[in-house]
Amino acid sequence: MSSPRSEIQYNQVLQRLVNAVRQDVDAQLLPVIEAQVPEYVQDAWGDNVQAAIDRLVEKYRSDGFLQLAQRMASGFVGVTLQVIDRKNKRSFGIDVLQASPKLRFSMQAAAIQNAGLIKSIPEQYLRDVANTVFSNMRIGLLPREIAKRLEDDYGVAQRRARFIARDQTAKVNGELTKQRQIDAGYEYFKWLDSDDERVRARHRKIAEADVGYGPGVYRWDDLPKSDDGQPIQPGSDYQCRCTSRPVRNSKVERHRKAA
Repeated sequence: MSSPRSEIQYNQVLQRLVNAVRQDVDAQLLPVIEAQVPEYVQDAWGDNVQAAIDRLVEKYRSDGFLQLAQRMASGFVGVTLQVIDRKNKRSFGIDVLQASPKLRFSMQAAAIQNAGLIKSIPEQYLRDVANTVFSNMRIGLLPREIAKRLEDDYGVAQRRARFIARDQTAKVNGELTKQRQIDAGYEYFKWLDSDDERVRARHRKIAEADVGYGPGVYRWDDLPKSDDGQPIQPGSDYQCRCTSRPVRNSKVERHRKAA
């Protein structure tokens, strides 16, 4: 299954953020480390390096960055809704012109959560950088060797950003799709798995089970349960790539009569 456009765009945005932090580390921290080489055995080097790290941390805690994170998150949620609306109109003939109060609430909650996740990317990255730098300077590693080990931290940050993009796209897509379908008058949906080897056994079972409305069909107000007994919807479970398709009440009634 190919990644939706909103996931691709979101990942690109987050990877640019990771790259910006890396450039700051290369430009503002590594030169300070190199300047401390003769003093690794003295007490002062730690203060100088810590001060450089603190300046980077403060940059990504500034009001300007927090506002940027909010814009990035709101943009992601907005693009996700646009993709959903185009798909709904093209595939199901659903044409919703306005956002209901519940949809607006879901969008706001998703934007707030993602702004927090965006802010956590440089926080975690710089925390890892600090641990790498200090642990390796203490054992006398040369700056060029420290720089090589910082590549590992960069890779971790890249993968985490990619995970956030994938996981949040699935979750936000599932939440907004649900609300759009409910707002359009659909009480039922069909659970569609991604039809590949990565589908969880539980999710495949949900997609195939008939609880009285048709194979894989459920009510939005009576969701199927996860392995631990919690109600789940397509996209809400950890790294779930399942989706939903609206089902008309008349189709459910025909199935129930035939059964």
